[in-house]
Amino acid sequence: MNIKSGFGKKVKELRQRLELTQEQFAEKIGISAKSLSQIELGKNFVSAEVLEAICDNMNISPKSLFDFDYFEKDPQNLLDDVIQRISNNTSILKSIHKIVVALDE
Repeated sequence: MNIKSGFGKKVKELRQRLELTQEQFAEKIGISAKSLSQIELGKNFVSAEVLEAICDNMNISPKSLFDFDYFEKDPQNLLDDVIQRISNNTSILKSIHKIVVALDE
């Protein structure tokens, strides 16, 4: 996966988590919906100013926008990674349990 496509997928995923349309988010970051679409598709990349606006509006660091290794992992690897991360932290384990139970209801 190249940087533009990984970055675009990450922006789209985070925008959707915020439950914003492309039009709504594009307005917040000061670009057109068409430009945002091209970014999310991995066809165009952002300027430093747009990168900063994305981070500010999503309340995240630029580093987190470039963390897209999980797109390339299969489900079993993702599960193994989660299990490894929570196995020594009972607080996180309890929180995840509550979330899973709530989703299953």
